[in-house]
Amino acid sequence: MAQSVVINGVTYSDVPEVDIPLSGGGTAKFMDTSDADAVAGDMLKDKTAYVDGSKITGSIESLGATTYTPGTSDQTIAAGKYLSGAQTISGSQYLVPSNIKSGVTIFGVQGTLALPSISQDGTTKILSIA
Repeated sequence: MAQSVVINGVTYSDVPEVDIPLSGGGTAKFMDTSDADAVAGDMLKDKTAYVDGSKITGSIESLGATTYTPGTSDQTIAAGKYLSGAQTISGSQYLVPSNIKSGVTIFGVQGTLALPSISQDGTTKILSIA
């Protein structure tokens, strides 16, 4: 939001910022930040910014490149993480219907493998397939 600035008795309206030369070189910059609304949880960890005249430091953790291999339990990327590298979910060329027992679904793949059985003396035995 621009402000009115008075310099040597002269009013300048709608000034968005003022740069004042410094004796050692460079400039000092003054600007209205009252309309800024960022909070620490909006910025990456250890990054800083000024909001309404106050310095804030970011708190969002960064998660670098990671590979996830499916297993027997869920793996979760916690909320509030910044993904700064490629996140890879491992696949397998063996995750096909013909390698999964019929009636079983693994990661959305419905099995079609029918296991052979042999009947002896009124019992059914399943042969293992190597």
